[in-house]
Amino acid sequence: MKSVTGWLSPNTSATNESGFSALPGGFRNGSGYFFWIGEYGDWWSSPENSPTDAWYRRLSYYSGNLGSSSSSTEIGFSVRCVRD
Repeated sequence: MKSVTGWLSPNTSATNESGFSALPGGFRNGSGYFFWIGEYGDWWSSPENSPTDAWYRRLSYYSGNLGSSSSSTEIGFSVRCVRD
């Protein structure tokens, strides 16, 4: 899922075999500051798990695993749009 370029080293398990070409955009906090660019890629997922929280998926430069967690919807994560 991860792009072979654009991530900090060691960019573990980056093959882009799926064609997603995920890049590490980090996230934007509620005050508008950006963090972890180059280290993590976070994408909103659906559905929301409460009126103020939603699920997201995370990729990191040091792992090939796709993580999942929830966060306040005040946080800015990336979004991937897919056409049906």
